[in-house]
Parts: sequence; structure tokens; C-alpha cells
Amino acid sequence: MSDHPDYTRTYCNPVPLPDYPIGRNCVGGDPNSLCDYRETADPTVLYENGKWYLYPSCGMLYVSEDFRTWRHIRMEPYDIGYAPTVVKHRGRFLLAASGSELYVSDRPEGPFRSLGPFRDAQGNRVGFGDPMLFSDEDGRLYMYSGCGEAIRGCELDPDDPTRMRTENRLMFSMNVDEHIWERMGDWNEDRSYSWIEGSWMYKRNGIYYLIYSAPGTQWSTYAMGAYTGTSPLGPWTYMPGNPFLISRHGLIRGTGHGSVVDGPDGTAWVFYTCCVCRAGIFERRIGFDPIGFGEDGTILPVRVSETPSWAPGVLPHPERSNLTGLLPMTQRKPCRASSSVPGRDPIYATDDSMITWWQPEREDPEPVLTVFLSHTEHAVFRVSAVRVIWTDVGLDIHHGVLPGPFGYAVDAKNGEDWVCVLDKSDNTVDMLIDYQTFPPVLTDAVRIRITKKPAGIEPGLVSFTVFGAP
Repeated sequence: MSDHPDYTRTYCNPVPLPDYPIGRNCVGGDPNSLCDYRETADPTVLYENGKWYLYPSCGMLYVSEDFRTWRHIRMEPYDIGYAPTVVKHRGRFLLAASGSELYVSDRPEGPFRSLGPFRDAQGNRVGFGDPMLFSDEDGRLYMYSGCGEAIRGCELDPDDPTRMRTENRLMFSMNVDEHIWERMGDWNEDRSYSWIEGSWMYKRNGIYYLIYSAPGTQWSTYAMGAYTGTSPLGPWTYMPGNPFLISRHGLIRGTGHGSVVDGPDGTAWVFYTCCVCRAGIFERRIGFDPIGFGEDGTILPVRVSETPSWAPGVLPHPERSNLTGLLPMTQRKPCRASSSVPGRDPIYATDDSMITWWQPEREDPEPVLTVFLSHTEHAVFRVSAVRVIWTDVGLDIHHGVLPGPFGYAVDAKNGEDWVCVLDKSDNTVDMLIDYQTFPPVLTDAVRIRITKKPAGIEPGLVSFTVFGAP
């Protein structure tokens, strides 16, 4: 690569998605939430004809060809329940979610039509929590499910996929005695119980990986592990090295419930849920990273990223990491703001936390947050990307206070002058999370100017992270 790589072909977690959905429990009224919030989680992903199709909980669908720009398609149906699952089976696409009927479409973007409820071999209607549909190479169809103490699996009739061909039998149960990471709590301190869920079947080189998550979506210890076998319904062997995906700190933590997908050039990628859990336990985001395999077929530990990485298709073999080398230049650096409400100080926009934020005073005509990159006079840094994460202070869907686009601009200091390096002051796209690159610039200070906010909403700046080369 040259001295100045083309960072336009990068992505950064959490994934920036337009029109981030309102939390499902907010719509129905959640007595455990502190306020209304936005969420999306439990990503099922298909890579089909050079496009990535992301089906998350709370609102479908997102489509990307480059992993930098995602389009929101309000698919029909839009939200059929938590933990949607989509599979291509015999040329058609099947869709289900927790407690839902089964849907079918000729296209991955829909529209989908209902085939009816799931039924057992006797014709009795049955429901499933966190279902996962898997079509094997021989044309047989399976479903895995479980939201609690165990993961179960069954074979479906490939000609009538609403009908179970076998009983829904036990695949494996929680094991809090031997698997410490399955125990409840932010330190896995509660060995009395676990919550295993989010099953995903992935097949590679004749090995079946029955992937699952534990100990619960609200914990920083939420992680992904796997059992392996040589047939779709087992028997199963606990995979050494579990959990293969875990991150307990920073912006990307509580990494569980997702999917493993083959991408371009023989690569594989894991998509996962990240927890926020400020307003409620279901306030969550989505991330993804490359995944690798050992010579014995075990899934190697995933390097969870929260700094810019090369998009799928840029590096032919990322080998579990495709980081660009760009680092946060603003984290916990000295900063000042034009104004702040009590308890929402400027440092909270640079502290690497998803549950704190800087909030300017309501009367501030153009709020500005300035971050100084160095403690010495002569040090400058080459910066070329920025990630902005917002929270909607005052969001109240039942009283008509709805989310919308924020406008902002990013400036870099050039001597005594400020130069605008990114102008989104007239932004019209609702981006709760935004990641943008710009031509490299040398600077010792950066600032963000907030120019626009949705009606009734006060801007909470969760993270202002400018990335550069050390």
C-alpha cells in the first residue's frame, strides 16, 4: 500500500445503519426501561450475488454492496419478532422469527408471504424461540431454536417447511459447572443459571458448527461459543477454546447472538450483537469482524474491532484481523465544550463508553466540542476518519417526539486557523451512528460543530472519535 492508503474502503464498528429502529419494547411499553431507545440486534446475514443482506431484530432490511454504505429497505413484513432467520432453500428464501409463522419469497429483499404456522408431525401448531433455519447441501432443511436452558433441533419437511419431520430434540444444555463463561453476570459470578440462545448453524469442510450465545444479552460477558459435529443433528462435541467471540470492555462489548457467513475470496465473517443497556437490557447495536479456523477445524478467537478495518473484498485473506492501523486520536484527550448540562461533561464524548455522553445546553446556538490531540506543543497527527455516535435525549414516541437526522461538521486546526474536513451540516439521513473518511490532514486539535437536531430532541454525543496514523 502507499503512504496514504485509500481509507474510503473501510468500515468501523458499531455498524452505521440509517433509520435505526425504535426498540420493540418501547413500542409496547417497557416498564424496565428508563426512557425510549433505539435498538437492533440478532443479525442474520446472507451474502448473495455480491450483496450483503442484513436482517436484524426490530426492523428489516439493510443491504450493502461495499460494507460502507447500507440501504434501508422497509421489507414486507418489516418486523415479525425478535431474532429473525432467513435461509436460501431450493431457490427460494424462507423467513421466520421468535414465535412467528414461516414466510417465503423469491427474492432476498421480499416481499415475503406467509406459509402458515409451524406444526409438528401430528399437525399441532408449535412455536419456537430464536429459530435458525439451515438448508444443507443435500437439500434437507433443519431448524434450531432455544431461548433459556437448552438448544434444540429438528428436521423440517423440505417440501412443506412448516411441517416438522422429526421431533424437536435436545442438542445440548447449559453447563454452568464446567463452562464458566456461560454463568450469569458481568464477571460470570452467578453459577446458579445461564441463558443460552441465538443458535446458528454453519458448515465448513464437512464440519457442522452449532453456534450459540450465553449468558444473556444484558451482560458484558455475552459471548458466542460452538459445538461441532459431523451431522446436522449431532452428536455434538464442545469446541475447545470457547467462547471464540467475547469482548467485555469499550464500545464493542457483550458480543453475542449473531451469524457466521462466507464472504468473498474464501473469507468468513461473524456478525454479532453489542450491548448498550443504558435505557433497557434490549438497547443494542451490531458489529462484525473476520473469522478464522485452525488446522483442526476449531474456530479461532476473533479479534473484536472498534477501530477502522478493511471492508470484505479488500484483503483476500484477513486471517481474523483486517485492521487498517488507524487509531483513536481523541480518546480521553483534553477537551472543552461551548456549553454542557450538569453531569454531561465533554469528556464523556471521548471516554470509550456507550452509556455516557456530552450534552450541550439547550440554549447553545451552535454547540462545539474541541479535543486537543497532544500534550506537547509540536506534536501533530495525520487524521483521516471520524466516528460519531449519538443518543436521542428526550425521545418519546408515545408523545410524537421521534428520531431524525443530526447535522454536524468536523474541523481540524491548521496553525491558528480551523479547516473543515467533513461537512454534514445539512445532513438529511437519520444516522444514529456515522462513520466517515476524509483526505488525510495534519493537525493537533479537532472539533465537532452540531448544526442541526430533530424537533424535540436534544443531542447527546456518545462518542466523537477521530482516527489517524500514529
